[in-house]
Amino acid sequence: MARKSRLFAVTLAALWGVLGVAKAALITDPVGDFLPTFGGALNGAFDVVSANGTFDGVTFHLTGNLAGPVSGAPAGSVPLYVWGINTGTGTNNFANIGNPDVRFNVVATLNAAGVTNNAAYHGGIAANSIFIDIPLAALPASTGFAPQDYLWNLWPRDTSAPLAPAPIGNATAISDFAPDNATARFALVPEPATLALLGLGLIGLMSTRRRQMA
Repeated sequence: MARKSRLFAVTLAALWGVLGVAKAALITDPVGDFLPTFGGALNGAFDVVSANGTFDGVTFHLTGNLAGPVSGAPAGSVPLYVWGINTGTGTNNFANIGNPDVRFNVVATLNAAGVTNNAAYHGGIAANSIFIDIPLAALPASTGFAPQDYLWNLWPRDTSAPLAPAPIGNATAISDFAPDNATARFALVPEPATLALLGLGLIGLMSTRRRQMA
């Protein structure tokens, strides 16, 4: 009986621990904090308000929420959502717009039609929510970090923004960063099958306890 109680407690703690970790990577970003160098449409479709990244050992799942729907971007503007990933040798490409700590060496993009830049990726858009799933196997080999230590950042672009003189150039297309001038670690979560097994185990233990109490 004591052993089963301990097992029940461990399973419950593990399940709640998984759920807690899954929330750990949420990044919140102020509404309307467009970069001063942004030359595109000041519209909610280009304004990140939250973003998240998780990794289950097989797939990286990246999500973002915008201040307005993607379909609400003004006519003539061209939304493109870019996730930069640092696999170990991320370079500084944005010091010219005041964000030297956004370092990456791989990008995954999603356009307004929900199309990604790699057929192995899966992305989508629902109103003001965007996501992209990236299989680990579809990324280049690590350049120094273990996959669970990869870093990410999300930035929208209005690719119709006019160019600025050097050194800004086409960086006028970038509207926002999440997180600001930084990169975030992926939260580690189990694969869905593992989570389902944990849930079934918990249900089974709860049923056993009820029968014993009865």
